[in-house]
Amino acid sequence: MSNGLGLLVSVIYILAVLGLTSFCYKKKKLTALESRKFAHIGLCNWWLIAWIFFDNYIFASILPAIFIIINYCNYRFNFIPGIEEKVEKKRTMGTVWYTISLFILSVLLFQHKSFLFIGAIAILILGYGDGLAGLIGSIFGKHKLGVNNKSVEGSLTVFIMSFIISVLLLQSFMTTNMTLVYGLYIAMFAMMVELYSPKGLDNLLLPLGVALYAYLLTSHFAFIESFALGFTISSLVVFFILIKKSLTVTASFWALILGSAIYVLSGPIVFGALIFFFLSSTLIEHYHHKPLEEKQRNLNQVIENSFACLLFSIMYFITGSEIALTAAFVSIAGATADTWSSSIGYYSKSKVKSILTGKPLPKGESGGVTWLGSFGALLGSLLVALLSLLAPTENMLMRFIIVLGFGLFTSLIDSIFGILLQIKYYNKKTGEVLEKKPKQMGNIERISGYSFLTNGMVNFTTIMISAILSCIVSLLI
Repeated sequence: MSNGLGLLVSVIYILAVLGLTSFCYKKKKLTALESRKFAHIGLCNWWLIAWIFFDNYIFASILPAIFIIINYCNYRFNFIPGIEEKVEKKRTMGTVWYTISLFILSVLLFQHKSFLFIGAIAILILGYGDGLAGLIGSIFGKHKLGVNNKSVEGSLTVFIMSFIISVLLLQSFMTTNMTLVYGLYIAMFAMMVELYSPKGLDNLLLPLGVALYAYLLTSHFAFIESFALGFTISSLVVFFILIKKSLTVTASFWALILGSAIYVLSGPIVFGALIFFFLSSTLIEHYHHKPLEEKQRNLNQVIENSFACLLFSIMYFITGSEIALTAAFVSIAGATADTWSSSIGYYSKSKVKSILTGKPLPKGESGGVTWLGSFGALLGSLLVALLSLLAPTENMLMRFIIVLGFGLFTSLIDSIFGILLQIKYYNKKTGEVLEKKPKQMGNIERISGYSFLTNGMVNFTTIMISAILSCIVSLLI
């Protein structure tokens, strides 16, 4: 009786939302965006009706299954106007993914009714968080993040609505003093999933991702709280970097995954040192008078600077060896020293000179050094070495010396490799020395170095060499 009544109430409610949406759109009371978001928000409330009436997952999944077919047909033929989203004049499958999400969560969660509040968190965040974000972003979204045309204002709307929904439902259905913390974790996760999801696909990835995340958190899996804290802090850093436009989209996504992994693998101190490197480098380079594309770091550059840290963090997680942990610090110190050397050296008014011959070099060319840049390398390596003292060890002084010494060593051999081995080209027409292979090679000739040893590969190689040598020295000592 309850299931049959639930189906009846559900059909009436869904038809009322769709009918009102279509009517208002046809009468031009709502714009295309407003009508879509009205339906988006209105239909998410169906989960509450299902929660009240259905006690069987088969009945709960009937309407989502039917509307997968209906929405797909509407995606193809548009017989219910005003609810399909368009990207570059092409409709997306957003409404289809929406109902697929409802179907999957209905089948899974109505078999375990104690978890229905998790489904409510996921679906209401999809409706109110994602739905209102589109409206707020279109009206007030003046600060673009460069990701899927998303704005700071829209993303913050997702975060705020997700936090409110999560806290209210967790407070009602869980006995824990972690409600606010879990609400923060879920809200930050929802914001980042919505930010990086391709258009339309967020209607699938957001609810399913949030449901899984909320389930893991509320079930108290051992690793999840460590991951959640690392992910939340990494998200804040990446969001700040996106505002500053210091990373490309793919690079920022890698940085988010990397930060979360490092926190779980090697703990908060190595994680803190890595965050220090990213933030400090971003702030220093933000004030360089260069085109954005020259200041913005891409995926290759992020991987080249961070891969060694990830590798030795994995080794530390598996073995618990202090030597691996020290090597992780060395890799960060080396990346910081090398980056600060060039970033702070940019402001030097003295002549840039070859590290080997002392002859003048053009500003910014690899292998050139200045006193100010050398001071930057020393300072960057020193600060990371000081941070390494916060991690427990039997011999703090020795770790400090190794991290500081090999951090500086990285900057030194990076300059030497830049002179002797790094690929360089000469433009016959302009007389410039180039470190990147141009698209057109008409007036360009290679003058030195190996083709595979680009500036990024030199950074990667020198950081890895320093980290490995630090392991050997640590073993000997």
